[in-house]
Amino acid sequence: MTIEKNQRALAQLSALYRPGTLNLIGGRTGMGKTTLAFQLATEAQLPTAYFSLKMKREQLLLRHSTGQCPGWIHIDDTATLTVDSVRERVRQLRETHDIRWVIIDYLQLMVSPIPNTDRGTELAAILEELKAMAVELQVAVIALTQLMRTVMLHDDYRPILQDVHDWERIGQWVDDVRLLHRDDYYNIRDGKRDTLEILATECQNGDVGNLQLTCFMRSTALNIILIIREMSDTDTLRKMLAATEKEILRVAKPFNGDLDWDTPTEEVLDRLVEERVCILNRMFELHCTEAEVHRFEYVNEALLKMMNRFHEEQQQLRQQLDMLPDIGEHSANRFHLIGEINYCHDYEDPKLFPMEEDAFYGSHWNEMLWAVSSLSRMDAHTIHNGESNYLDDGQTWAEGPLRIPQFEHICVCYLVHALCTHLHYSIPDLLRMTTYTCERSMWEMSKAEI
Repeated sequence: MTIEKNQRALAQLSALYRPGTLNLIGGRTGMGKTTLAFQLATEAQLPTAYFSLKMKREQLLLRHSTGQCPGWIHIDDTATLTVDSVRERVRQLRETHDIRWVIIDYLQLMVSPIPNTDRGTELAAILEELKAMAVELQVAVIALTQLMRTVMLHDDYRPILQDVHDWERIGQWVDDVRLLHRDDYYNIRDGKRDTLEILATECQNGDVGNLQLTCFMRSTALNIILIIREMSDTDTLRKMLAATEKEILRVAKPFNGDLDWDTPTEEVLDRLVEERVCILNRMFELHCTEAEVHRFEYVNEALLKMMNRFHEEQQQLRQQLDMLPDIGEHSANRFHLIGEINYCHDYEDPKLFPMEEDAFYGSHWNEMLWAVSSLSRMDAHTIHNGESNYLDDGQTWAEGPLRIPQFEHICVCYLVHALCTHLHYSIPDLLRMTTYTCERSMWEMSKAEI
């Protein structure tokens, strides 16, 4: 019965995505944007171009299907894409496979056609071109978008249209907006578990009202995590941690500083590492000491300064590139600049910060941090073409595991949020991590006709 209800809801939603329309599906981290998009494409069975900017094809399939790609879904996992490159790829697929849907996962990872402007202007330019592509090629474009942290200011955490980034400037290009909410993400004990609400907001294509999918992300791993979040016996949690880490080491052997794993092994490790993070965060919440809070304050401030300094350096380098003279038909702004901030773990020479609570947790910090860093599929922070640091707005990024009473007085910075929410690092991991890399890369894009 649940499957039939979900299929009806997905059919109602997919019917709204008509040729020539631009549609947004928005949600905060962990709401299930990618899962919903892939389920929609799978259930609709319409020829679909799926642009996965945040994870590789194999990872997408293993997380959201049986590992096999349905024949009507064509996945492009190019990490950096412009609207022009998307349009060209869609045009080809339109001719060869009669593409009807185009899914962008997700909007904020696209490269702006007008770099070095504020993010609102960039998003408006991207959406304007996506809308033009939808009309020109007669496809339905479904763009996934990350909502602003203002969602956390609502009493019930239910998103509204004003939580969409720069809605005032981008709204003119959008035909339909659906916002996602999972009550169990915020209220583990009291909310409906594993139910996704699809909230209707801007509905020019037709209004089917709010929709619900039940058993949306249910899996053994999810059920275990829900149980861990409600446990209060630290001795039991420590035993669970020891067993989980033992399994990680068993799966990852030979542990010689490098892993030669196939994709199924990586999926198993990904699940085990997620369980480990949940156990450590729960132990921290139950046991948190004054020394750990002070260490968190120090790490948070240090990472904030690092991010701000790197942004400033990237902006200065971008300005220098823009001052280069044009050469023939090639303009100076043909140079693209990317900056990345990541945690760097040296398995042979780990520089970990020792703490008195090490014995309490009993984690194999060196091996585990190496495994986590090896599994990371995305950077902690990426800077495109010296963009301004709109992430440092003086508001806290304390969400998910960081939203605990011990940190209420701390304005959590974006890098801490990214490491502990988007990547698989627990709070106790973060307190022991010391070495980070700030890497820059540049490439030239130009066209030549002969």
